[in-house]
Amino acid sequence: MNNTATVIRHPSAKKTRRAAQPRAASPAYKRRVKRQQIAAGAVALVAIVLTGLSLAHLAHGIALVTNAPMIEAWCMAVGIDLGFIALELAQLCAATPAIRRSVERFTRPAIVGTLAASAVMNALAFGSAAEGNMAYVAAALGVAIPAMVYALSRTAFGLSVGR
Repeated sequence: MNNTATVIRHPSAKKTRRAAQPRAASPAYKRRVKRQQIAAGAVALVAIVLTGLSLAHLAHGIALVTNAPMIEAWCMAVGIDLGFIALELAQLCAATPAIRRSVERFTRPAIVGTLAASAVMNALAFGSAAEGNMAYVAAALGVAIPAMVYALSRTAFGLSVGR
């Protein structure tokens, strides 16, 4: 007597899947990520230099407008410019989309406000020493600094966390 059993899977039985093993990154991928990290560092370095320039002009502009002592003007400048960067970091480093949405409710308007204040004070400081029509060019340069810091910092942050 031949007793061969045939096993048939019941249609309602669920298939069990093995956990996918993480694949090792290819050397080409590792090189691309390394280049991206180097680019992020270079962009961040330019943003840091421009932030330093913005801080100096912002402090000067605040001192011109308020007649406050320079230490107070510098503290306000740091609060405005570095506050903007800290807010950007907070948005980009939120662990979940829900937290990001919750944080963005406050960070977005604050970022717009700090960028606007920085642009106005930078334009004032740049234009204060210029004469004639050059005051308009100087003011435009003053407005361009916070705009560049914003673009550079977003780019650097995006490159550094995006993999």
